[in-house]
Amino acid sequence: MTRWIRHKSRYLSWQVSEGVMAIFTIRQGGVSLSPYDTLNISFNVGDLPSAVMENRRRVLADIGHELSQLVMAEQVHHNRVAWATSHEAGAGSIASTTALPGLDGLLTHSDNLVLGMGFADCVPIFIAAPQHHAVGLLHAGWRGTVRGVQRQAIGLLKDDGIDLSQIYIGIGPSIGPCCYEVDERVATEFRAQMGEDAPLVATRAGHYLLDLWEANRQQLMQLGIPDANIDISGWCTACHGDQFFSYRRDHGRTGRMGGFICMSK
Repeated sequence: MTRWIRHKSRYLSWQVSEGVMAIFTIRQGGVSLSPYDTLNISFNVGDLPSAVMENRRRVLADIGHELSQLVMAEQVHHNRVAWATSHEAGAGSIASTTALPGLDGLLTHSDNLVLGMGFADCVPIFIAAPQHHAVGLLHAGWRGTVRGVQRQAIGLLKDDGIDLSQIYIGIGPSIGPCCYEVDERVATEFRAQMGEDAPLVATRAGHYLLDLWEANRQQLMQLGIPDANIDISGWCTACHGDQFFSYRRDHGRTGRMGGFICMSK
């Protein structure tokens, strides 16, 4: 049974623990104009910076936080993950140029930080280890997935002394296996990483439907995360144009939803 709950406001939430607040925004409830209508949270897509700022402010206010507490990663489609501390508060919050460089994953023990990233088909992976007072957020497109951004994050958590059986994973909305067609080049990389277990379904010569949810689930389980601790939202961003932006569906001219996680007050 999924712990993902759809709210009437600006987001879905992952109900993992009373000590953790994890949300994923929908595209409604902001001030951006078409084609970023209305709740775009990215400065990098051509939207008005003032609109992005207001959208971020509204979302953070919904969960009882301020922009000065937000920490954003640069998101370069690779696998680097790092711990964020109070010293990084505000990084990337009001300008993309100040986001933490070269990272696709963030972890923290800090009560005063909100970890955030933008998504428009790539997989948001939320991490919670409430018994160890730790949360994290990963950006896993196909490159990050096959390059092991989840492996890097779990390795850091393990090095921190966190029991893998006490780590919970929320896989949020992204492009689903119904809509994500890839070519032979991408399929080859997944076969090289995952062998016959690579979640690929042939559609036509040299093309396959790829299940990024399953690819990440399998790799997380191989790392030692119990299957019962992994929640997949099941929302496909490409299927639900009224709810989500989709880079693939909208041919690149679109906004970004936001994934945000923090310790709840």
